[in-house]
Amino acid sequence: MKGKHYAGAFCLCGSLLVSASTAYASNALTELYGATVNGVSNLVSTVTDPLAGVLIGATQVAPRWLQRTVIRIQGRTLELTPGTAAFDLTLVHNGVSRSVIVVRPEPATNRAPVVVMLHGNGGTPQNQANLAEIAPLVASTGTWVFLPSAVNGVWDDDPSSSDPSKDDVGFISRVIDIAVAGYQLDADRVYAAGLSNGGFMSQRLACELSDRIAAVGVVSAALRTGVQSNCAGGAPRPITLIVGTTDPIVPYGGIGNIRSADATLAFWAARNGCVSSAAIVTDLPNIAADGTTVRQTVHQACASGKDVIRYTVNGGGHAWPGGWQYLPVPVIGTTSTDIDASAILFGFFSRYTR
Repeated sequence: MKGKHYAGAFCLCGSLLVSASTAYASNALTELYGATVNGVSNLVSTVTDPLAGVLIGATQVAPRWLQRTVIRIQGRTLELTPGTAAFDLTLVHNGVSRSVIVVRPEPATNRAPVVVMLHGNGGTPQNQANLAEIAPLVASTGTWVFLPSAVNGVWDDDPSSSDPSKDDVGFISRVIDIAVAGYQLDADRVYAAGLSNGGFMSQRLACELSDRIAAVGVVSAALRTGVQSNCAGGAPRPITLIVGTTDPIVPYGGIGNIRSADATLAFWAARNGCVSSAAIVTDLPNIAADGTTVRQTVHQACASGKDVIRYTVNGGGHAWPGGWQYLPVPVIGTTSTDIDASAILFGFFSRYTR
């Protein structure tokens, strides 16, 4: 959180879980939409199928007079800023209880864009939201961010060794159903982004849910050979890649079934029909004395009209640039502050509809 962490923030950390009863769900939806929901008939007409069987946690709204507010949601802390609110969803998918944290603008808006943001291996939705500092962007852009939780903290990102008991693609498709049909958000402006394992999974979604996702953002991840081998169909989608050259966890040069950063870029450029020789390469300003620099490679001459962009963080580690150093440098490498990955991705997404 750019060195600020939670200093001076106010914490609303009481238990706010809502039961499955009609009365509590009605109250939760009243808070969410700012409108009166009276009785069973109105509740049914509001939620219909997408929210059937979904437990909806109470909405927690950030006070406008505090710069940062820390809430507790599903037992973990989440940072909000003025103009934002958050709640949680719990549902059963494929026989497994799954959860989603939602950070939305306050007041709530419909027909708004949606970002499905996926945490890394062993991470949580709350940590990912805090790391990416999504709250200010939610407030300024009016975007709803849905942060699903992986089973045991790990996304099933490789279709060549997929675990059918997880069905993460189906689960995320259901999350999109909830966003679009349940909360009346914009089906043509649904985006996927992720860190590490979540970035690998986002690329799988670019192939398998290309009919539902308008653009993809990938941070500290590369291309699985299993995704490469199973990505023949579907529509090309614009994609932004942000990778570090000294990432000790996802090596820049590739390893095992993980392609190199260059091979990853080449695959997506070819899939989108881009002319590689027309790529525009720019060294971005070195604004921070953190030992990193950033080179941007833009493929715009693409037959599909879908750009492919890579930000190469020279000296960068397994990190979310612009976020905080979540583990020591010897473990994950350096977090660059020359660029803001969240601002880059939200800006990139805003250029595209499905």
